Amino acid sequence: MTTTKRFPGWEIMEGAGGGYIAFRAILVPGDSGLSNVRCGATLSELFQHLAQEMRRQERPPPRRQLPGSQFYLSQSIA
Repeated sequence: MTTTKRFPGWEIMEGAGGGYIAFRAILVPGDSGLSNVRCGATLSELFQHLAQEMRRQERPPPRRQLPGSQFYLSQSIA
């Protein structure tokens, strides 16, 4: 297993059937919109996938609303 300075927090290893696998050292929740595992046929492809993941991680998380909360807010303001 290896890790790179370009992608801190990710461990990279060769796949048993070929290719490469990266997994997070510290897992993120399933509903975070982020991945815990990324794969690539080559290291170059894997690095592209990890770069995409890092960009997604830098975005603010989507704001979640309870079902019907928009209706409730519009009724309470009126």
